Amino acid sequence: MERIDLMDPDVFVSGVPHDYFTWLRAHDPVAWHDEKDGTGYWLIARFDDVVEVNRDWRRYSNWLRASSLEDPVSEEELRVRRLVFVNQDPKQHTRTRKLVRGAFTPRRLQQLTGQIEAICADLVDDLLAADEVDFVHDISRHLPFRMVARMFGVPEADWDMVLPWVEQVTNNQEPAHNPGLSSRFEVQRKALEYGHELIARARRDGGDGILAELLDARIEREDGTFDQLSDDEIASFILVVVIGGVETTSHTVAEAIGLFADRPDLYDRLTAAGECPPSLVEELVRWGSPAMNFRRTATEDHQLGGQAIKAGDKVVMSFSSANRDEHHFADPHTFDPWRTPNNHIGFGGGGPHFCVGAQLARLDVRLMLDEILRRVTRFERTGDPQRLRSNAFAGWLRLPVTATGR
Repeated sequence: MERIDLMDPDVFVSGVPHDYFTWLRAHDPVAWHDEKDGTGYWLIARFDDVVEVNRDWRRYSNWLRASSLEDPVSEEELRVRRLVFVNQDPKQHTRTRKLVRGAFTPRRLQQLTGQIEAICADLVDDLLAADEVDFVHDISRHLPFRMVARMFGVPEADWDMVLPWVEQVTNNQEPAHNPGLSSRFEVQRKALEYGHELIARARRDGGDGILAELLDARIEREDGTFDQLSDDEIASFILVVVIGGVETTSHTVAEAIGLFADRPDLYDRLTAAGECPPSLVEELVRWGSPAMNFRRTATEDHQLGGQAIKAGDKVVMSFSSANRDEHHFADPHTFDPWRTPNNHIGFGGGGPHFCVGAQLARLDVRLMLDEILRRVTRFERTGDPQRLRSNAFAGWLRLPVTATGR
């Protein structure tokens, strides 16, 4: 089959090319792809191979060239990317995770539950009060953004300024969010500067919020001294939580609404249950795979799937393909909200790089869908939806709908 250049974000405007991935899994599961403006890359299509690459950090490094598909444009950009623990390898990655783990403890999630429920109730109020909404722009993006903004003490007066930055960083390939198609690094620097302002405010005002905990977090080194996060690392952590949380959660909830509008029979069965089953959240993550691709760099010559991988090669894991692998999921292209077991890899598939915010993301989606299932009887499409132009995140740019309340 003719190669599709998955580095080209225009490929995904018409949706994830699942037919192509199905063919690759059957005929060329570790497939070399030339790259128009780059070195080329290996595309890993099968579930088992993606899990192997994701877990074997010694052979497949995040540190060497970071995890974004596009190569860093400069050593300075690579240096900044490496501040983020997503782009680190153990032992540094392990050290950073230990220092930030307080942000997502079960106790912290329990404390946040009431806030999330209040945000969900407000957003469903807005949904039902409007004759029509663009569900992405008006509803779904606000749930995770408001939650994360409150976690890190972003003043409500700054929300209208900060949210466009988030969307410009995460969706920098989408002209609707990034009209000049500025480089991600250019926008990241502005967002990191704002992160430093939040840190300075937390240091000045004190308190017991997450930023205060991150400023105080320390672990003991082997020599008995203590290690702490730098301000640059904390600012980068804020950025990665905002990016990872806002986009993936927003797209997962929007994907649900698109399905509910198309499948009123399915929606009726779910509303009859009275609440969102945990299996629905897991199936939405598997089905939609909002985080589509991650890159690694090979550290040595070796074999994978019968192919000779060379040291320095770019290796791209397709979570979109792995989560539709027919060897792991019965009838993988069918959406089944009661699917069990459902060992998808939407949150990383184990290993050192499992998503640190996975439980918060699950909680956000479940509570939002709980509120919707209780209060909305029907969704209907009111216009043509539009997919996001992105090779990183699978989601909707526009999703116009109307909702009928009980």
